Amino acid sequence: MAKKIEKIDSNDENTVRQMIADLENIEENRLNDAVCDIIDIGSKPILMLIEALPDMSEEVGSIVVQKLEDFFYFHPEKGEKVVERLKKSVREAPERYRAGLLSALSDILEAIDESGETISTMGEEAMSVLCSNTDITRIGKAIEILIRAEKYDSIPHIIKLMTKSTDKLDKFEYYQFIETSLLALKRLGGEAVLRLLVNPLSDSAIKQLRIEWRTKEQKLLEDTLIALQKLDSDFAQVMIKVVDLSEFNLPFAAMLNEGIKHSDKWVRQAAVEAMSKTSENMTPEALSRMLSDPAPEVRLMATTSLGAFDKKQTGDLLLDLAGREEESIDIRLNALYALYAQGNLAALQQLAAKKENEKITVNAEGLAALLMPHEQGLHKMLDVYMATKESLLPEAAHYLSELTVPEDIGAMVAAHSKGNEEQRDKMIRFLKAFVENNDGPKLEAAMKAQLNEAERSALKRMIPEKKSHDESDECDCSCGEHHHH
Repeated sequence: MAKKIEKIDSNDENTVRQMIADLENIEENRLNDAVCDIIDIGSKPILMLIEALPDMSEEVGSIVVQKLEDFFYFHPEKGEKVVERLKKSVREAPERYRAGLLSALSDILEAIDESGETISTMGEEAMSVLCSNTDITRIGKAIEILIRAEKYDSIPHIIKLMTKSTDKLDKFEYYQFIETSLLALKRLGGEAVLRLLVNPLSDSAIKQLRIEWRTKEQKLLEDTLIALQKLDSDFAQVMIKVVDLSEFNLPFAAMLNEGIKHSDKWVRQAAVEAMSKTSENMTPEALSRMLSDPAPEVRLMATTSLGAFDKKQTGDLLLDLAGREEESIDIRLNALYALYAQGNLAALQQLAAKKENEKITVNAEGLAALLMPHEQGLHKMLDVYMATKESLLPEAAHYLSELTVPEDIGAMVAAHSKGNEEQRDKMIRFLKAFVENNDGPKLEAAMKAQLNEAERSALKRMIPEKKSHDESDECDCSCGEHHHH
């Protein structure tokens, strides 16, 4: 039996340094204990261990990282003093240790860092762990960091990893990973991404995604849609099963709703079963508790979930929330998207008429226009666009471009000629983008049928010469190395 070490003073740096150096010469079966002995002395020796990592042999270093990870999993509160050093180490230590160190950091911060401030700077490191071939538990920890760091570009990679994990759900760690991933997709991607997991071809979900992501990069939207297009009805069934087993499935109501309308009867059946359980959880008390939770992310989660229910059930709650002047703009906008998701035109029109906050007004007008019959929505949105002030014009332009099709070119040109000088200038900018994006036989035909010669040649001049562009190199995992924006 190994003899017990005398109690060592954690400030006795020389002794600790010697113990760390000796790790290289200890036989394999004693190495685990020797590392634990150093960790047990206190936080200063732990700091010294972390600092010594780059100089250790791979065999010793791997055991040190594993033991640190185990220690902080069980005693995260003891990590407060080493957080900064650990962050530095995640960035600088050899790549092979990154996943383990990041996992330890995630456990510590989960316990001590309420605000998520400390971790929000670790997005790139978490992204590289997500794309590495480490084990699924550590990837799940990396995803928790990606949520806090708001790394939206992780979404397509998370979806790809979920597809690779669905056949291993009988193992607890994979089930847990899928659950963490669903929460991440809801927090980072919104309701529309959850709906598309169940039905990747849903037109209304794709439209909702484009609206909610209008300020995000076009490439992220394309990559996410490509990842979603690869999913099938087997995947939908697995997702609904996970949601059904989840003890708290209210956040995933939109997925279940999408499942109820699925073309595959097995998906429909599973969704109906899970939805009845969700509706039982959805008592007004539980909801109002969530909506007045002090944490904004809980309020946000609750708000977006309400759109999956019938407007008779949650319409008034959402109307109240969207109109709440003291609430954050994020939550109010998400309440508007939820009203749109439940097709609640009357509530959106009511909010648009209030005109208390310009951003809320423009978005309420835009979402309402999308729910109207096409002609009516188009004319409404043309008026809104012409009247919107410059700083909010991109928001209005987004809704107008969601609404317009090539056959609407006549109505747009007519709106242009009716406007004053400033409005005509706005309309020309919109038309320029519109003809560029819709250039093709449909637009040609509509222009021919609806416009006179002078109008046609003015619009033709707006279409730039086609440039051939080289295909960019595609790599399966564009993490960190390629896109430093």
